Amino acid sequence: MAKWKATKAAVLAQFRYNWNVAVAQNPSLRGDVVAKREDWNNFVDMLNKDGYVSDYQAYNWTNPF
Repeated sequence: MAKWKATKAAVLAQFRYNWNVAVAQNPSLRGDVVAKREDWNNFVDMLNKDGYVSDYQAYNWTNPF
């Protein structure tokens, strides 16, 4: 069975939600651009390994942070 393929807009919306939850739980993350960029990369990599984004998407999406 094929998995649902995510769009960048959907992934970005989910990431922003996740990041806001993480900041609420750990306020020291607020304003930490390096941590946010790294977390974005890790999130896209995880989605790629789980088959929700293609290799092409993972390698060609720019980091919005």
